Amino acid sequence: MCLGVVYLTAIVSLGPLLGSTADSSTAFVDHFARDANVRLDLVASLLLAAASVLLVWTVVLIRHAVEVTPEARRRCDFLGALSVVSASGLLVAAGLLATVPLTTSIGNVTDDPGIESPVQAGIAQAGTVVLLMSMLVVGATFVLAARLGRASGSIPRWIAVTAWIVAVALILGMSIALLFPFGAWLIAFGLTWKADERVTPPRQDPSLDSANVR
Repeated sequence: MCLGVVYLTAIVSLGPLLGSTADSSTAFVDHFARDANVRLDLVASLLLAAASVLLVWTVVLIRHAVEVTPEARRRCDFLGALSVVSASGLLVAAGLLATVPLTTSIGNVTDDPGIESPVQAGIAQAGTVVLLMSMLVVGATFVLAARLGRASGSIPRWIAVTAWIVAVALILGMSIALLFPFGAWLIAFGLTWKADERVTPPRQDPSLDSANVR
C-alpha cells in the first residue's frame, strides 16, 4: 500500500507539470516562475524516485510471499527483472522532472539565471515521455505480480482481472489521466494482499527417532 500512496501522491502533485506536455514553452515559463510550483514539483519528483525504490522492495516481498514451485520461480525471476527495468525508468523520469525545479531553486539562492526557457520545456516534456513509457513496463510488472498473487491465493480475483484492464488502458491510452487509476489500483492491491501464513512443522526430538529404530 505504501507504494500506491507514494506513487499516487507524486502523480497528483506533478499533474499540472505533466499536463503541460503539449503546451508551448511559454506555459513552462509561467509554471516555473512560481516558487510554489517549483517546490511542489521538486518534492513530487523526489516522491516519484522513492516510488521506484518501493517498487523493487514490493516485488521482493511478493517473491518471498508466493509459493515456490519451479514454474513460480521462473516467473518470480522474470518479475524481478521487470521490476528493475520499471524502477530504472521511473528514476530517470524523476531525475528529468526534478532538473528544472532543482536548478531553479539553486539559481534563486546563487542568482544564477539557470536553464533557458526552451530547454526547460524540452526537459520537462522528456521527463513526461519517459514516465509514460516506463509505466508500460510497470503495468506489465504488476500484471505478472497479480497473476502470481492470484495463483497463491494472496489476492482476490477482481484484483487480478482489473490488473489486466488497467495495464491495457495504459498501453492503449498513453495518457496522463490513466496514471491516476493505476495508482488507485496499486493501493487496492496492497490493501487486499493476504500474507501467506505458513505453518512450520515442529522439530522432532532425535532421541525419539533412535528409540523408534530400536
